[in-house]
Amino acid sequence: MAALFCTYQQIVRKRLIATKLIADVFWVIHYFLLGGTAGMIPNFIGIFREIVFIKRESKQWADKVIWPILFILCSWIIGTYTFRNIFDILPIAASTFVTISLWNKNPRLTKLITIPVSTAFLVYDFRVGSFIGMVNESFCICSIIISFIKEYIRRGK
Repeated sequence: MAALFCTYQQIVRKRLIATKLIADVFWVIHYFLLGGTAGMIPNFIGIFREIVFIKRESKQWADKVIWPILFILCSWIIGTYTFRNIFDILPIAASTFVTISLWNKNPRLTKLITIPVSTAFLVYDFRVGSFIGMVNESFCICSIIISFIKEYIRRGK
């Protein structure tokens, strides 16, 4: 939860992705323990996504557009195997938006796209009974809002 809160306070893209990577590792464990496989899969794929995306500026192979397409396809293909009810589509759809948001090079746009992602996970967490997940997504949305307020204040000075 702390890692995700810190994620959206980052100004530098590489640090934003690194803190998201740390958060994804812990969310895989969390959803695994809850039996929320549909929530675990996109976070598990996210670990590999963030490792590639961190290398985007320094390694030519990591800057290929095939990577976000591959991660989105993996989320949907693997996610369909865990599909038990309509709520299980929320983490998969959210993962699509996270991939798009982390692929772009504008941290401000990344944060903006993350608001619907957090909303989708908030509903999913309610469904699977993840109290900490609900608190986390609420904090994430607050963190993004705080980040935009800080940016507005900085620009005003």
